[in-house]
Amino acid sequence: MSVLQHSPKLQVLKLAMNHLMCEDHKVCWIHPSSVPECLLYHIKTLEWRDYAGTEVEKEVAIYILKNARRLETATIYPDSDKLVHKHQMFEELEIASRGSRALIKSSHLKLHREIRLESFINPLDNPWVDLSEVSIESCYASPTLPLSLRSRHWTLKTLILKRLSFSDTDDNMWFESLKTLHLLSVRFSDDISVQRLLTFCPKLEDLVVRRTTYVNVMIFTINVPSLRSLSIDYSWAVSQPADVHGFVIKAPSLRYLNIKDYFSNFLRFENMPKLVKANVEVDCDQSEKFIGSITSIQHLSLCSKTSKIPYPSGTSFFYLEHLELCTCSQEWWNLLNLILKDAPRLQALKLKLKHCVRYNTDESMDHWNEPCSVPKCLSSHLEIFGWRHYKGTEQERKVAKYILAKANCLKMAIFSSVSIEKNLIFKELENVARGSEASKLVFK
Repeated sequence: MSVLQHSPKLQVLKLAMNHLMCEDHKVCWIHPSSVPECLLYHIKTLEWRDYAGTEVEKEVAIYILKNARRLETATIYPDSDKLVHKHQMFEELEIASRGSRALIKSSHLKLHREIRLESFINPLDNPWVDLSEVSIESCYASPTLPLSLRSRHWTLKTLILKRLSFSDTDDNMWFESLKTLHLLSVRFSDDISVQRLLTFCPKLEDLVVRRTTYVNVMIFTINVPSLRSLSIDYSWAVSQPADVHGFVIKAPSLRYLNIKDYFSNFLRFENMPKLVKANVEVDCDQSEKFIGSITSIQHLSLCSKTSKIPYPSGTSFFYLEHLELCTCSQEWWNLLNLILKDAPRLQALKLKLKHCVRYNTDESMDHWNEPCSVPKCLSSHLEIFGWRHYKGTEQERKVAKYILAKANCLKMAIFSSVSIEKNLIFKELENVARGSEASKLVFK
């Protein structure tokens, strides 16, 4: 309370239990003689994590809710795993919130086997609760989402499901206001149940998917016209399924894509004309079926470990300005040549080694040849060139010398190395002929 009295302009108040407290440690709260100025005129947001509903916490919460005249949002994160106990705590706070402009928000429900999801708060009985964010974590024990959670009366904005198992994607399920959905190791009954769930989210903009061995879906189809951001993580699994499995993405409004997939053997992306930024890290021989679909991209980070045909001939990355390319693949040099040719407006190029190399770097690049003609991006646009984990092998020197010599607009080239001979490696680069006399070499 002392902080409130001495912070007259405070607008956001966040409370949390960062340390354990002994059970016999008694805390007393002294009611202030006058209402702090920040409560009367400035505080708009209250966030309370690990709210246990003790007498002292209840008194403080009620005092704030009653006196914060400008309060717009009060978000409470209960410390209890029991839904019944949570319901009681909210009923107590509801009394205090009457007459206040603030809406109480609840989230983060960690479910155990003995808890019945049907005991979830009903929006018709509790209009004072604005459930804008819900996180449900289970151990595949519960087959369904709570019926009240599917209510059209909620203004649910964020739904996070972790290790949940359900199959009842019936017509009663509808998330009209949902903008963000996380499906973290969620088990569906079949491929169709995934598609049905997503159709019940007509305004979905942000989707996060984490697949593991426990996910009972072969082809994960994401057909969401409103989707703007998509993140897929399929980088961990006990074993790789024998059948065809992977992703089909249909998201015409997508602007940001992040995919890390080491196990799929089928990937297909369709029509993403608004895609601006993508981070693609895959171990799939079908990368030509989706790299060629992201031609509108402006910023691309790419690691394609096994593909020998990077994308269809004739593909143009006209809008690509920033490229980060991983050099862990045996074919990375061929991919680099192709993208330099097909990305005429490229301004920044970064080469980096993100994973262990599975090949002999010199042998793999014996047949690397300079392009027949200088790519337009090198002669007219490239300004930044970076190379992390540069080893200075014969073939790497060929690539580095070529880019430095042909990049007429280059402003800076940054090389970093962990080799014990990096001083000798860098010294050789200092004497390389450069197409831009104004370019600056930086060694790390």
